[in-house]
Amino acid sequence: MRKALRKFEKARPFTESEAWLLFRIAAVAEACGWTLLIVGIAADRYLPHGGSSVLILAGRTHGMLFLLYCLASLGLYPSLGWSRWRGLFALAFSVPPYGTLLFEQWAAGKRHNAGFRTYRHYMVYRAVLSGGKGGRGLTQHTMAKPEMVS
Repeated sequence: MRKALRKFEKARPFTESEAWLLFRIAAVAEACGWTLLIVGIAADRYLPHGGSSVLILAGRTHGMLFLLYCLASLGLYPSLGWSRWRGLFALAFSVPPYGTLLFEQWAAGKRHNAGFRTYRHYMVYRAVLSGGKGGRGLTQHTMAKPEMVS
């Protein structure tokens, strides 16, 4: 079982940008499914005739979109570079109403800051290396003002 899971995680059939687009579409669609379900419940409660058919249609649509999001969160986590735990958290956020939007925004923030963290780590590494050569150490390098380029 573990061997098959590792093989699945290494496959990565999508690029990160493709997987991210598919995941966002699934998250927004599942949130729209919640809206349809809430409208269906309200129609069933407040419309005298025909409300139950709206609820059945909205419930089935929400169910299909829910399954689509579950499939996307479990199927795309290797292509997104997520850990298994993050994939399971994405799956858990599909349960509360509009939880997929919250998780998607959180993951978008993490994705946006990942490049900054990598650059920051590179700059710290570069500053530590230059500390032994030429006199500019870590504190001097980070405190130095950038030079103006014209």
